[in-house]
Amino acid sequence: MDISHLLNSSVSNMEPSLVRELLHYSQQPNIISLAGGLPDDALMPAYPDVNQLLDSRQYGASDGEAVLQQHIAQILAGRGLDRQKAVLVTNGSQQGLDIVSRSVLDNSATILTEQPTYLAACQVFRLQGANIQGVTSDEFGMSVKDFEEKLEEYKPKAVYMIPNFQNPSGHCYSLERRKEIASLLEKKNVLLIEDDPYGELCYEEIKLPPISSMLKTSSWVYLGSFSKVLWPGLRVGYMACDEELMPYFEKVKQATDLHTNRLAQMMVSHFLGSGQYLLHIAKLKAVYKKKRDAMADALLKYLGNQISYRIPAGGMFFWVRLPEGVSSMLVMERALQEQVLVLPGKPFFSSDHMLDDAYLRLNFTRVNEEDLDRAIYTLSLVVKGLSVDRVG
Repeated sequence: MDISHLLNSSVSNMEPSLVRELLHYSQQPNIISLAGGLPDDALMPAYPDVNQLLDSRQYGASDGEAVLQQHIAQILAGRGLDRQKAVLVTNGSQQGLDIVSRSVLDNSATILTEQPTYLAACQVFRLQGANIQGVTSDEFGMSVKDFEEKLEEYKPKAVYMIPNFQNPSGHCYSLERRKEIASLLEKKNVLLIEDDPYGELCYEEIKLPPISSMLKTSSWVYLGSFSKVLWPGLRVGYMACDEELMPYFEKVKQATDLHTNRLAQMMVSHFLGSGQYLLHIAKLKAVYKKKRDAMADALLKYLGNQISYRIPAGGMFFWVRLPEGVSSMLVMERALQEQVLVLPGKPFFSSDHMLDDAYLRLNFTRVNEEDLDRAIYTLSLVVKGLSVDRVG
């Protein structure tokens, strides 16, 4: 049946997410997966007893459960974001991206992103028909020079960034870079969409003030999620923003799904109010830091100076530059034949880049240290084999 006449151009031209396409492999017991941004199942707390929770059987408010909003507001205040008048509870921070995109982007709008950036964000922006332009990034965040030049050239409506342990690169904006970016945003009056799913997974002593907290005149949206630190299957996230923007976001939320699952909200709220949350975060940080170090050791031991990477100060990922001429897509295919799943870097580039096939994103949080070592050893054999093939 030909249904092409039924689909609008944005949907018919939409590319699938490679991460989601590969997810079924990561659930197979014989596969060691370094591909997804998945937390460790063994560290997830047990669900609370439903009978302990407030009744959630009836329809709820579109902006979220008041008790959960209060907990989130306290978390945000601790990060320096105490100016928001309301918090909108979402189905993961992904829905927050969708809501803000529906509200401010269209086919006449340009949005700037880091290069590379979170691939599912680009999916959302493209669905609205927006023009996406990547800004060169380094270990300290977006290049201020390139950012300023692209602000002048493209006159963007918004900029999307992940300052804390960015996905996929793992980089963290320096305090100075955050101030410089904030200054340019104020000067040009561009909307900041700040995504922060990894900020609590910090393994070093670093100051991580939200860039949103530094803005006085330009508009901002701050997105967060409990998926990386609690239960990703519940899909509970949130967004905070300028008071003037919130009524519009609430109306889009109403039109999208009426409200986020109330039982899921109550479960998260109960855990936040139990006094266990900070202890849980501390446990995650301790375990994930050991896993990060185990992956760093394995990369050094098995691949040495054949690859390049930086050890991330937090988050979930290593961003590995492959030897010259070795394709990340081919590495993925060959490694999967050896029952190791890795994610090529190509889908993370928001616009054309000469090195878009030269990187791998490797996750270290889901599997144990023994499997991390085994997976990197297998990966090293694949990379070395492809390097020999290229030379030969």
